[in-house]
Amino acid sequence: MRKRILEGIAGFGLLAVLPACNTQKQAVTNDVYEVARQEQTASGDKNKIINPVGQPARSILIPQLQIDAQSVYNRMINYITPDEELAPKIVSQNISVYVDYPAGGVSVNPKYGNNQAELVKLGEHLKPLLQSGDGGITKIRITGYASPDGGTKENERLAGNRSIQFKTYLLKQFNLPDNGLVTVDWVGEDWDGLKELIAKSDKKYSSRVLAIFQLTDDPDSRRKQIRAMDNGAVYKDIEKSFFGRLRRMELTVEAESQILSTDKALLIEQIYNEPEKVSLTDFLRTASLYRPGTDQYREVYELAAYTYPSCAVVQLNAAAAALSQGDKESARYFFNQVGGDQRAYNNLGVLSLMDGDKETATSYFHKSLPQNPRLARENLRIVNE
Repeated sequence: MRKRILEGIAGFGLLAVLPACNTQKQAVTNDVYEVARQEQTASGDKNKIINPVGQPARSILIPQLQIDAQSVYNRMINYITPDEELAPKIVSQNISVYVDYPAGGVSVNPKYGNNQAELVKLGEHLKPLLQSGDGGITKIRITGYASPDGGTKENERLAGNRSIQFKTYLLKQFNLPDNGLVTVDWVGEDWDGLKELIAKSDKKYSSRVLAIFQLTDDPDSRRKQIRAMDNGAVYKDIEKSFFGRLRRMELTVEAESQILSTDKALLIEQIYNEPEKVSLTDFLRTASLYRPGTDQYREVYELAAYTYPSCAVVQLNAAAAALSQGDKESARYFFNQVGGDQRAYNNLGVLSLMDGDKETATSYFHKSLPQNPRLARENLRIVNE
């Protein structure tokens, strides 16, 4: 256990804010929509676009992605971050990078279009965080967006492939470890972004286009109706005025700006050897150094859960960590420590799904909507596939 803790990697999980815990100590004493493993072989041509598989954008199979049942469960799990007085201070920064690509291209070419200026801007934002001695980057999340021209499936594939290739560029350019620190997502066509740009513009056709957005959510129907306006003049102006601002990578960079209260290595040794002497604050701050889903993250939270059984935060995260490694019985034990705590509903839904009980899973995901509506809706979508 100690070896795994010492060899851990930095990371941070999905966030939900909970009140501080009681710091009283205690002595340490099936069916998942048939997601098959997909093997993707490299073709040697990085710009090759992968054929669609008929799934929503975030589920489309693209190079370097392999999905199995446990990985789907892991996407459904949420983790808890405690109040500010217990957790390290995390500074979040959003960076937009507008990368130009040739038609159908997915690789980042610094010499193409205005890429050089955009990549220099990216470096100016990232380097100070990477070189900071007061903590370090704990997560970089890349989200790829495409403009809604062309076909929807083609744009989804492009957004996904471009996001992955941008991650490859980022890892190489800034010498970052490929250990989960940098994650990738994509949303395909950014209709919401287009709607916002048009609403803020002074274009004479704005109200007519926004009315189309209001009437239908279907991308092809929207495109067809907009193309028909003023013999195509409106669509051409939208393409010229707005589409370029929609093709982009959004980076969310999180960095820790508060160090632990004692030497990190010594504290980890103490957590392993004398957990009863470790404060709850130091347990939580140490856990934040590791990526959710790793052995190290799980071990720190399990030791914290046994040491501070009255703290809901550590019980819930210990349960989540057990779920992430497929250990249903350990997860059940930690869930039992928090009784009917509503903040456990989402992960209880995941546990039910792992047990093959879709009906109970659906019920829990509905109950979790007030706590984490976006994740709950996504989990309900997955269950109903």
